[in-house]
Amino acid sequence: MADSSVKYLGLSLKNPVILSSSGLGSTSEGVKKAMEAGVGAVVLKSLFEEQLAAEAAAIAGTPGLDAHPEMDAFLSQLGDGAGEYLELIRKAKSLARVPVIASLNCADEGRWTDFAEQIQAAGADALELNIGVIPLTISEKSADIEARIVRTVKAVADKTSLPLAVKLGTGFTNLPGIVSRIAAAGARSVVLFNRFYRLDLDLAAMSVKAGPARSSRDEYHEALRWTALLYGAIPGPDSSPLEIAAGTGIHDGETALKLIAAGAQVVQLCSTVYQGGYPAITRIVKEMDERMDALKIASVSELRGKLSQRAGAKGESFSRLQYVAALNR
Repeated sequence: MADSSVKYLGLSLKNPVILSSSGLGSTSEGVKKAMEAGVGAVVLKSLFEEQLAAEAAAIAGTPGLDAHPEMDAFLSQLGDGAGEYLELIRKAKSLARVPVIASLNCADEGRWTDFAEQIQAAGADALELNIGVIPLTISEKSADIEARIVRTVKAVADKTSLPLAVKLGTGFTNLPGIVSRIAAAGARSVVLFNRFYRLDLDLAAMSVKAGPARSSRDEYHEALRWTALLYGAIPGPDSSPLEIAAGTGIHDGETALKLIAAGAQVVQLCSTVYQGGYPAITRIVKEMDERMDALKIASVSELRGKLSQRAGAKGESFSRLQYVAALNR
């Protein structure tokens, strides 16, 4: 049988399948089920920067985010905040079977970055920063937004020795450029991609509503392109290549292996586990093993990057946005 073990963020994983940050990892019971299903590591649900800011304001007795009714209602759905989150980390680590990665959903640097030290003290093995910034006015410059993201990564890296992964969206003019800058700021991995909330409209009710909450099987292609383009191209903070975690649209073992062949160190699952329950993890791990055996691939490491741009696998095909001529040669 093929060797599925990998290293990610300096951690030893029995396989490259990671449970993505979501409600699936919001309780120790959920973490336990994912581990029993055979996952290589777990990213816990995200703690929001707004929760920490609201707590800090409440402790100081000053108006903060929780002074706004809409934000207060939103925060009330997220849990009790810092204390609850630290306890989740401790409980998850007490299971001690796979690495546990904490997650912070953030948009800016600030005093909340001190919480990274508490996450480390609680026993997390690594930290994933889930960064999403949407420009809402014409006055916001892309350079300023990117600089804010880099400052956030640097601020957290300065507060903790935990290995950092940064989860980004696709909305950048020069994705390799921002990825290179966050690596220089201290990130050891980039997670491609953050699947943001989908917006929809209800014309009958003349109101805003949520779009599809879960990914479909055909949503992995953007991560595939950029994984293949970025693999081996950007040095990490210790001069070794920046690692890539690929996610979105991974519903079977074949897709997971495609992303690894493009250069992904690990893959992250979410929607398929919501749809099929934790046994979906077991199924995908099994499919990966069986497919590698059928292809006579000895290990995940042997497959990684074999079809990346760096490996010379029709490099022009990865950069074609509108034309298919390169694929038909």
